[in-house]
Amino acid sequence: GREGKPIFFLCYHNDFLAGFAMMHQIGDGAAEVCSYVHPEYRGKSLLKRLLKAARKEALNNEITTMNYMIEPHQSEVIDQMVQERYFEYINSEYLMEWKYSYPLQKTNELEVYALDERWHEDAARLLAGLFSMNFQEAKQRIQQFEVDGCEYYGAWQKEVLVGIFCLLKGQESVYIFDFAVDGDYQKRGIGKTMLKELIRIVQKEAQDANTEQKKIRIQTGSNNGTAFRLYQKNGFQVISQRDYYRINFIGI
Repeated sequence: GREGKPIFFLCYHNDFLAGFAMMHQIGDGAAEVCSYVHPEYRGKSLLKRLLKAARKEALNNEITTMNYMIEPHQSEVIDQMVQERYFEYINSEYLMEWKYSYPLQKTNELEVYALDERWHEDAARLLAGLFSMNFQEAKQRIQQFEVDGCEYYGAWQKEVLVGIFCLLKGQESVYIFDFAVDGDYQKRGIGKTMLKELIRIVQKEAQDANTEQKKIRIQTGSNNGTAFRLYQKNGFQVISQRDYYRINFIGI
């Protein structure tokens, strides 16, 4: 039950694996659960058995919040469980990808460079001001992400750090994290310009290395409509979606 190590729950019918669930503890007394049930055995009773096993393990690990994660599809079972309040819809998360291939030119509106350690505290203050974390948590996040292979960039306007973003560069894709514009500089087109600059950076690295351009991806949620619209208006399209439901411990 340690954080970072998933726990699997298996459900058999006459020695046949009819379904399974996986629970992943994510810290702060919370866990995420996903499941798969063989089409011939799909029904509320089997899913409830799996969730009961997950709930028991959650309580043993002092987990008080358990969310069920599912890719959206037509499901009478899920609809019934929502109506009967086993589940409560929370939000959806979207993985978006930039869908164009034309080269972008450098703008004169911002100066964008990789952050060195001198700017970590300024970047942490910016992150903490926009997300649900304090300064120390934001600083530790930046340090850990860099250890994990991510690279942070800063965007300056007239020598003022107005935004940051983080790139994780894989073999085929580049993932964007912590895309943030200082609250005092929002609604001035800086987010749009930052997106253009980070795409240009990825394009230039591919050009310099004489390799094919990598896919550029970012994740956002339905509870952040401003970010979703910004990405959508600037060439990003949804390529996958996950819906999250709060599991009612009492109802299971």
